[in-house]
Amino acid sequence: MRIHENKDKQLHSKATCGYCRKEGHNQYQCPHVAEDWKSLSQYRIPLDENGNIIRRGWHGQSTTSSDPLKTTVYNNLFSSWFTACQKAMNGQIARKANGGKRKKATTRTCGYCGDAGHTRRDCDDMKQFLKDCYKANENWRRAAYKELVEEHGISVGACVKVRYSKGYWPSSDQKEGMGIITEINWGSLNLFSSCNSISEFANSPLSIEVLINGEHKTISNVNTFFEIIGKNGKPRGWYNNCQLVSIITPAKEKLAPSWIYDYKESFETLVKKKSKHILKIGMTSERSAPNLLAHVQNWKSKE
Repeated sequence: MRIHENKDKQLHSKATCGYCRKEGHNQYQCPHVAEDWKSLSQYRIPLDENGNIIRRGWHGQSTTSSDPLKTTVYNNLFSSWFTACQKAMNGQIARKANGGKRKKATTRTCGYCGDAGHTRRDCDDMKQFLKDCYKANENWRRAAYKELVEEHGISVGACVKVRYSKGYWPSSDQKEGMGIITEINWGSLNLFSSCNSISEFANSPLSIEVLINGEHKTISNVNTFFEIIGKNGKPRGWYNNCQLVSIITPAKEKLAPSWIYDYKESFETLVKKKSKHILKIGMTSERSAPNLLAHVQNWKSKE
Protein backbone atom coordinates (compact mmCIF):
# COMPACT_ATOMS: atom_id res chain seq x y z
CA MET A 1 0.00 0.00 0.00
CA ARG A 2 1.58 3.22 -1.15
CA ILE A 3 0.78 5.23 1.99
CA HIS A 4 2.42 2.55 4.16
CA GLU A 5 5.52 1.93 2.03
CA ASN A 6 6.17 5.71 1.86
CA LYS A 7 5.38 6.53 5.50
CA ASP A 8 9.04 7.03 6.49
CA LYS A 9 9.63 9.35 3.54
CA GLN A 10 6.62 11.41 4.53
CA LEU A 11 7.62 11.60 8.18
CA HIS A 12 11.12 12.81 7.41
CA SER A 13 10.31 15.23 4.62
CA LYS A 14 11.29 18.88 5.15
CA ALA A 15 8.60 21.14 6.55
CA THR A 16 7.46 23.80 4.10
CA CYS A 17 4.93 26.62 4.19
CA GLY A 18 1.43 25.42 3.31
CA TYR A 19 0.89 28.59 1.29
CA CYS A 20 4.06 29.54 -0.61
CA ARG A 21 5.84 26.14 -0.25
CA LYS A 22 9.07 27.76 1.00
CA GLU A 23 11.05 26.34 3.92
CA GLY A 24 11.65 28.11 7.22
CA HIS A 25 8.12 29.15 8.17
CA ASN A 26 4.47 28.04 8.06
CA GLN A 27 1.47 29.61 6.40
CA TYR A 28 0.56 31.56 9.56
CA GLN A 29 3.97 33.24 9.48
CA CYS A 30 4.24 33.58 5.71
CA PRO A 31 5.25 37.10 4.64
CA HIS A 32 3.53 36.74 1.24
CA VAL A 33 0.00 36.17 2.51
CA ALA A 34 -0.91 39.76 3.39
CA GLU A 35 0.45 41.23 0.16
CA ASP A 36 -1.31 38.61 -1.98
CA TRP A 37 -4.57 39.05 -0.09
CA LYS A 38 -4.67 42.75 -1.00
CA SER A 39 -5.19 41.69 -4.60
CA LEU A 40 -7.12 38.47 -4.13
CA SER A 41 -9.65 40.07 -1.77
CA GLN A 42 -10.47 42.40 -4.68
CA TYR A 43 -10.66 39.39 -7.03
CA ARG A 44 -7.51 40.51 -8.80
CA ILE A 45 -4.49 38.38 -9.63
CA PRO A 46 -1.36 39.26 -7.61
CA LEU A 47 1.33 40.80 -9.80
CA ASP A 48 5.00 41.49 -9.16
CA GLU A 49 6.68 44.89 -9.49
CA ASN A 50 7.05 44.33 -13.24
CA GLY A 51 3.39 43.53 -13.75
CA ASN A 52 3.92 39.79 -14.21
CA ILE A 53 1.65 37.17 -12.70
CA ILE A 54 3.08 35.75 -9.48
CA ARG A 55 3.40 32.01 -9.04
CA ARG A 56 3.10 31.26 -5.37
CA GLY A 57 3.94 27.65 -4.57
CA TRP A 58 1.33 25.45 -6.24
CA HIS A 59 -0.89 28.44 -6.92
CA GLY A 60 -0.61 30.15 -10.25
CA GLN A 61 -2.40 30.70 -13.50
CA SER A 62 -1.92 30.08 -17.20
CA THR A 63 -2.43 33.02 -19.49
CA THR A 64 -3.57 33.42 -23.06
CA SER A 65 -3.08 37.17 -23.19
CA SER A 66 -0.48 39.77 -22.33
CA ASP A 67 -3.16 41.43 -20.21
CA PRO A 68 -3.16 39.72 -16.76
CA LEU A 69 -6.85 40.54 -16.33
CA LYS A 70 -7.71 38.46 -19.41
CA THR A 71 -6.23 35.22 -18.24
CA THR A 72 -7.92 31.84 -18.28
CA VAL A 73 -8.05 29.80 -15.12
CA TYR A 74 -6.45 26.37 -15.52
CA ASN A 75 -8.07 23.62 -13.44
CA ASN A 76 -9.76 26.19 -11.20
CA LEU A 77 -6.40 27.34 -9.86
CA PHE A 78 -7.54 30.88 -9.12
CA SER A 79 -10.32 29.74 -6.80
CA SER A 80 -8.00 27.36 -4.93
CA TRP A 81 -5.42 30.17 -4.64
CA PHE A 82 -8.09 32.51 -3.28
CA THR A 83 -9.25 29.94 -0.71
CA ALA A 84 -5.71 29.09 0.43
CA CYS A 85 -4.76 32.75 0.87
CA GLN A 86 -8.02 33.54 2.68
CA LYS A 87 -7.46 30.66 5.12
CA ALA A 88 -3.86 31.72 5.81
CA MET A 89 -4.88 35.38 6.21
CA ASN A 90 -7.67 34.55 8.68
CA GLY A 91 -5.24 32.36 10.59
CA GLN A 92 -2.65 35.12 10.81
CA ILE A 93 -5.27 37.61 12.03
CA ALA A 94 -6.55 35.17 14.66
CA ARG A 95 -3.08 34.39 15.95
CA LYS A 96 -2.13 38.04 16.08
CA ALA A 97 -5.20 38.70 18.22
CA ASN A 98 -4.19 35.77 20.46
CA GLY A 99 -0.67 37.01 21.03
CA GLY A 100 0.88 35.00 18.22
CA LYS A 101 -0.39 31.68 19.55
CA ARG A 102 -2.82 29.25 18.03
CA LYS A 103 -6.18 29.30 19.75
CA LYS A 104 -6.75 26.02 21.49
CA ALA A 105 -9.76 24.04 20.40
CA THR A 106 -12.51 23.99 23.01
CA THR A 107 -13.73 20.56 21.88
CA ARG A 108 -11.64 17.65 20.68
CA THR A 109 -12.66 16.06 17.41
CA CYS A 110 -11.59 12.70 16.05
CA GLY A 111 -9.33 12.84 13.01
CA TYR A 112 -10.85 9.61 11.71
CA CYS A 113 -14.63 9.82 12.14
CA GLY A 114 -14.92 13.59 12.72
CA ASP A 115 -17.08 13.26 15.85
CA ALA A 116 -16.45 15.43 18.89
CA GLY A 117 -15.34 14.28 22.33
CA HIS A 118 -12.60 11.84 21.44
CA THR A 119 -9.52 11.31 19.26
CA ARG A 120 -8.32 8.51 17.01
CA ARG A 121 -6.85 6.75 20.04
CA ASP A 122 -10.32 6.26 21.54
CA CYS A 123 -12.37 5.95 18.34
CA ASP A 124 -14.55 2.82 18.43
CA ASP A 125 -15.51 3.35 14.78
CA MET A 126 -11.86 3.25 13.74
CA LYS A 127 -11.14 0.19 15.88
CA GLN A 128 -14.03 -1.67 14.26
CA PHE A 129 -12.89 -0.66 10.79
CA LEU A 130 -9.42 -2.04 11.52
CA LYS A 131 -10.94 -5.37 12.55
CA ASP A 132 -12.95 -5.38 9.33
CA CYS A 133 -9.78 -4.64 7.34
CA TYR A 134 -7.93 -7.57 8.93
CA LYS A 135 -10.76 -9.97 8.14
CA ALA A 136 -11.28 -8.65 4.62
CA ASN A 137 -7.57 -8.85 3.86
CA GLU A 138 -7.41 -12.43 5.10
CA ASN A 139 -10.29 -13.37 2.80
CA TRP A 140 -8.70 -11.60 -0.16
CA ARG A 141 -5.27 -13.12 0.36
CA ARG A 142 -6.76 -16.61 0.47
CA ALA A 143 -8.53 -15.95 -2.83
CA ALA A 144 -5.37 -14.38 -4.32
CA TYR A 145 -3.24 -17.36 -3.32
CA LYS A 146 -5.75 -19.74 -4.88
CA GLU A 147 -5.86 -17.92 -8.23
CA LEU A 148 -2.26 -16.72 -8.58
CA VAL A 149 -0.36 -19.68 -7.14
CA GLU A 150 -2.61 -22.73 -7.14
CA GLU A 151 -4.48 -22.12 -10.41
CA HIS A 152 -1.90 -20.27 -12.52
CA GLY A 153 1.35 -21.33 -10.88
CA ILE A 154 2.61 -17.75 -10.70
CA SER A 155 5.67 -17.83 -8.48
CA VAL A 156 9.42 -17.31 -8.50
CA GLY A 157 10.94 -19.78 -10.94
CA ALA A 158 7.92 -20.11 -13.24
CA CYS A 159 8.62 -20.01 -16.99
CA VAL A 160 6.35 -17.61 -18.89
CA LYS A 161 5.84 -16.31 -22.40
CA VAL A 162 5.81 -12.52 -22.62
CA ARG A 163 5.37 -9.86 -25.28
CA TYR A 164 7.62 -6.81 -25.22
CA SER A 165 8.89 -3.95 -27.37
CA LYS A 166 12.34 -4.08 -28.91
CA GLY A 167 13.98 -0.84 -29.91
CA TYR A 168 12.65 2.68 -29.52
CA TRP A 169 9.49 4.35 -30.75
CA PRO A 170 8.52 4.91 -33.55
CA SER A 171 10.66 2.11 -35.01
CA SER A 172 10.20 -0.37 -32.15
CA ASP A 173 9.06 -3.94 -32.86
CA GLN A 174 6.82 -6.23 -30.84
CA LYS A 175 8.62 -9.40 -29.82
CA GLU A 176 7.63 -12.55 -27.95
CA GLY A 177 9.96 -14.64 -25.84
CA MET A 178 10.28 -16.82 -22.79
CA GLY A 179 11.34 -15.54 -19.40
CA ILE A 180 11.75 -16.66 -15.81
CA ILE A 181 9.91 -14.98 -12.92
CA THR A 182 12.56 -13.73 -10.52
CA GLU A 183 10.59 -11.68 -7.98
CA ILE A 184 7.03 -11.10 -6.73
CA ASN A 185 6.07 -8.57 -4.06
CA TRP A 186 4.00 -10.97 -1.95
CA GLY A 187 4.66 -8.94 1.21
CA SER A 188 2.75 -5.81 0.15
CA LEU A 189 -0.18 -7.35 -1.74
CA ASN A 190 -3.51 -6.63 -0.04
CA LEU A 191 -7.23 -6.42 -0.72
CA PHE A 192 -6.91 -2.94 -2.25
CA SER A 193 -4.95 -4.57 -5.09
CA SER A 194 -8.35 -5.71 -6.38
CA CYS A 195 -9.98 -2.24 -6.56
CA ASN A 196 -11.20 -1.47 -10.08
CA SER A 197 -10.18 2.19 -9.87
CA ILE A 198 -6.96 3.79 -8.69
CA SER A 199 -6.32 5.25 -5.25
CA GLU A 200 -3.37 7.62 -4.98
CA PHE A 201 -2.57 6.74 -1.37
CA ALA A 202 -3.76 3.11 -1.25
CA ASN A 203 -2.20 2.08 -4.57
CA SER A 204 -1.19 -1.58 -4.19
CA PRO A 205 0.31 -2.95 -7.43
CA LEU A 206 1.18 -6.58 -8.06
CA SER A 207 4.81 -6.48 -9.21
CA ILE A 208 5.96 -9.59 -11.12
CA GLU A 209 9.54 -9.26 -12.37
CA VAL A 210 10.69 -11.39 -15.29
CA LEU A 211 14.22 -12.07 -16.57
CA ILE A 212 14.21 -12.24 -20.37
CA ASN A 213 17.30 -12.15 -22.58
CA GLY A 214 19.35 -10.83 -19.69
CA GLU A 215 16.93 -7.96 -18.96
CA HIS A 216 14.60 -7.55 -16.00
CA LYS A 217 11.09 -6.47 -16.98
CA THR A 218 7.84 -5.99 -15.06
CA ILE A 219 4.59 -7.57 -16.25
CA SER A 220 2.17 -4.73 -16.92
CA ASN A 221 -1.12 -6.48 -17.78
CA VAL A 222 -1.73 -8.20 -14.44
CA ASN A 223 -5.15 -6.54 -14.07
CA THR A 224 -6.40 -8.06 -17.33
CA PHE A 225 -4.74 -11.46 -16.90
CA PHE A 226 -5.81 -12.17 -13.30
CA GLU A 227 -9.38 -11.64 -12.06
CA ILE A 228 -8.23 -11.05 -8.49
CA ILE A 229 -6.24 -7.94 -9.53
CA GLY A 230 -7.91 -4.63 -10.44
CA LYS A 231 -6.63 -1.32 -11.84
CA ASN A 232 -5.33 -0.35 -8.39
CA GLY A 233 -3.11 -3.42 -8.55
CA LYS A 234 -1.60 -2.60 -11.92
CA PRO A 235 2.06 -1.46 -11.91
CA ARG A 236 2.55 2.20 -12.79
CA GLY A 237 4.64 3.46 -15.66
CA TRP A 238 5.60 1.95 -18.99
CA TYR A 239 9.39 1.76 -18.94
CA ASN A 240 10.82 -1.75 -19.17
CA ASN A 241 7.38 -3.36 -19.04
CA CYS A 242 6.18 -6.49 -20.81
CA GLN A 243 2.86 -8.28 -21.18
CA LEU A 244 2.14 -11.78 -19.96
CA VAL A 245 0.96 -14.06 -22.79
CA SER A 246 0.89 -17.45 -21.05
CA ILE A 247 2.41 -19.54 -18.27
CA ILE A 248 4.58 -22.27 -19.80
CA THR A 249 5.89 -24.00 -16.69
CA PRO A 250 4.10 -23.23 -13.41
CA ALA A 251 6.04 -23.08 -10.15
CA LYS A 252 3.68 -23.41 -7.23
CA GLU A 253 5.56 -21.74 -4.41
CA LYS A 254 4.15 -22.47 -0.97
CA LEU A 255 3.88 -19.29 1.04
CA ALA A 256 4.05 -19.44 4.81
CA PRO A 257 0.59 -19.76 6.44
CA SER A 258 1.26 -16.49 8.26
CA TRP A 259 1.14 -14.65 4.91
CA ILE A 260 -2.65 -14.79 5.04
CA TYR A 261 -2.68 -12.79 8.31
CA ASP A 262 0.30 -10.46 7.77
CA TYR A 263 0.46 -6.82 6.66
CA LYS A 264 -1.92 -5.57 9.37
CA GLU A 265 0.36 -2.62 10.09
CA SER A 266 -0.44 -1.11 6.67
CA PHE A 267 -4.09 -0.64 7.63
CA GLU A 268 -3.02 0.94 10.91
CA THR A 269 -0.95 3.44 8.91
CA LEU A 270 -3.95 4.08 6.66
CA VAL A 271 -6.34 5.10 9.45
CA LYS A 272 -3.68 7.22 11.16
CA LYS A 273 -3.16 9.22 7.98
CA LYS A 274 -6.62 9.38 6.41
CA SER A 275 -10.12 10.12 7.65
CA LYS A 276 -13.21 7.98 7.16
CA HIS A 277 -14.53 10.58 4.73
CA ILE A 278 -11.40 10.40 2.55
CA LEU A 279 -11.47 6.59 2.59
CA LYS A 280 -14.99 6.78 1.21
CA ILE A 281 -14.66 9.43 -1.52
CA GLY A 282 -10.89 9.79 -2.04
CA MET A 283 -8.76 12.93 -2.23
CA THR A 284 -10.09 16.04 -3.97
CA SER A 285 -7.32 15.67 -6.55
CA GLU A 286 -8.43 12.14 -7.50
CA ARG A 287 -10.84 11.19 -10.24
CA SER A 288 -13.15 8.20 -9.72
CA ALA A 289 -11.37 7.12 -6.54
CA PRO A 290 -12.52 3.76 -5.11
CA ASN A 291 -14.75 3.62 -2.05
CA LEU A 292 -12.34 1.82 0.28
CA LEU A 293 -14.92 1.51 3.04
CA ALA A 294 -17.33 -0.37 0.78
CA HIS A 295 -14.47 -2.46 -0.64
CA VAL A 296 -13.50 -3.62 2.84
CA GLN A 297 -17.09 -4.54 3.71
CA ASN A 298 -17.43 -6.45 0.45
CA TRP A 299 -14.37 -8.64 1.11
CA LYS A 300 -15.16 -9.00 4.80
CA SER A 301 -18.30 -10.94 3.88
CA LYS A 302 -16.49 -13.36 1.55
CA GLU A 303 -15.13 -16.68 2.74
